[in-house]
Amino acid sequence: MFGKKPCLVVVVLCLAALLWSCEKQEFSFFSGPGKKPVYVPLAELQDIKSEPPRPITLSGTIFLRDTLLFILEQKKGIHVFSVADPGNTAALRFLNIPAITDFTLLGNRIFADSWRDLVTIDISDLFQIREIDRQTGVFSPLLSPPLFAGIFECVDESKGAVVDWVDAELDNVRCRTFN
Repeated sequence: MFGKKPCLVVVVLCLAALLWSCEKQEFSFFSGPGKKPVYVPLAELQDIKSEPPRPITLSGTIFLRDTLLFILEQKKGIHVFSVADPGNTAALRFLNIPAITDFTLLGNRIFADSWRDLVTIDISDLFQIREIDRQTGVFSPLLSPPLFAGIFECVDESKGAVVDWVDAELDNVRCRTFN
């Protein structure tokens, strides 16, 4: 009875009506207490080095290899302890790996994330570690404060890698989480 063209015209007119009836939604801005990112310049991600021991403040992944215990310090690096004498654990080194959130060990190598990159570090000599490979853009880091519900300053990746979030009074920010 009706051809294909009238049906097509009706569908197009319905879609056009739907699009015209939608209002353009503006972004809401939020002000008040929230979280603000702390950045490390991207150039500093290359600054992987062995340093003297330091206290642990926010631990993560733990590995035991032979008589060495490796403990992640979130966003900062890896603590290395000697457990050769279980009654006398000794802090040996801190491996500074900026923006790290996880790692694994294989032989004399550490494989770790550093913001968006996967780095391979030779730890044959804990006092003279060296980066032997960096694959860029492997990971998608979290761009909001973990386990947080509220407003936050949106991440500006041109400022560097986010290594922490601090409480701040915010004005006209667009980012918000609901947990």
